Amino acid sequence: MVVTHIRRRAIHGGLALALILAACSSDGEATPETTIETTTTTIDPSPPSDGQLSIGVLLPATETLIGEPTIAAVETAIEQINVAGGVLGRPVLTVLADEGSSAAVASDSIQTLLAQNVDAIVGPASSIIALDTLDEIISTGTVVCSPTASAQALDEYPDNGLFFRTIPSDSLQAKAIVEMVALTGTTRVSIVYADDAYGQAFSQSVADNFVGRPISVRDMVPFRGADDDIADVAADLLDSEPQVVIILADGSDGAQFLEALDQLDTSGLKRVIVNGAMRTPNSTQRIETLNPELRELILGVAPQAEAEDEEQPFDPPGAFATNAFDCVNLIALAATQSNSDAPRDIADQMASVSTGGSLCRTFESCTEALSTGLQINYDGPSDVTELNAQSGDPERAMFDPFVFVELPDGPPKPFPVDA
Repeated sequence: MVVTHIRRRAIHGGLALALILAACSSDGEATPETTIETTTTTIDPSPPSDGQLSIGVLLPATETLIGEPTIAAVETAIEQINVAGGVLGRPVLTVLADEGSSAAVASDSIQTLLAQNVDAIVGPASSIIALDTLDEIISTGTVVCSPTASAQALDEYPDNGLFFRTIPSDSLQAKAIVEMVALTGTTRVSIVYADDAYGQAFSQSVADNFVGRPISVRDMVPFRGADDDIADVAADLLDSEPQVVIILADGSDGAQFLEALDQLDTSGLKRVIVNGAMRTPNSTQRIETLNPELRELILGVAPQAEAEDEEQPFDPPGAFATNAFDCVNLIALAATQSNSDAPRDIADQMASVSTGGSLCRTFESCTEALSTGLQINYDGPSDVTELNAQSGDPERAMFDPFVFVELPDGPPKPFPVDA
């Protein structure tokens, strides 16, 4: 990979770590840039087992796109677990608290959950809120499993092995984007990205994944949706003569950049690749107003948000419901395998129950296998549930290509990517 031109603008001062939420806010767009201070976590001793598994739920209760389906999935998982006999011979208890849309609301809810002595928490949904509040949870020795917080900054969070995700990190999404670019047969690509720490890290990860491929990165251009010169940035980008343009931004800014491209001659492009944030309802509506010639070039890549098995559709449906369902089952199975509801014991078995053993797809079938002495490999409705023992992140994930035009052969098929 050869980077022939990297352009950077001055970054606004005072940012310790700025991120854009990978999940959606209540209006369907990504949450605005937020400043987050880095932290060093001090861990209290993990509470001992008391024989009663209690799971806290920290998800946005009034948010319809992600909050409602993930909460419904948690409730479904708990119900199925308890019908199958519960954990350690007792029903699993749940405590629901609203994550809200701010760290302040989430922090209050976290204190409510911790006051109830929960052993594990499913959530937060938001990457920003996770980075702002994880220290409060981790410092008490409590297990955390997020179904949707994908920010790359969480890859290296000092979590003492207590934080897990069932959604892939953006570092894996970067690899998926490069795989899609490679399929176009292009040799020249340019990257435009949100000018903040989220976009900078994401774009660099994408660029790094071109190393060793016969594809040159002609340009890497930061931009901000609030800037007046987006049209000039788009024109300059095309001047580098890329065959493929990659846009990494939230739904609003990404759609704005596409609108700027729509005013230019894009006939020299093979593809415009966008990240998963462009799949939100608001950005989709804006993209649908673009000229057909540009819309036909746009191909998105996003973590798979819903199960694809038409013969056995997942119920309840909805974005990332399967991820939340898997969080609950992994926690319950880890407690069963360790014969303990102590958070440290659960954390030590989270990766173990997800890979390397006898394949099982439900809590009931997995516990039956455990009762015979078998090691298990839980593979839930998301079809790929393999956690890395060191990072707590998925080793492998399914990604959905998506388009904004009707295709004669139907929508593109999901594909797996390994870490």
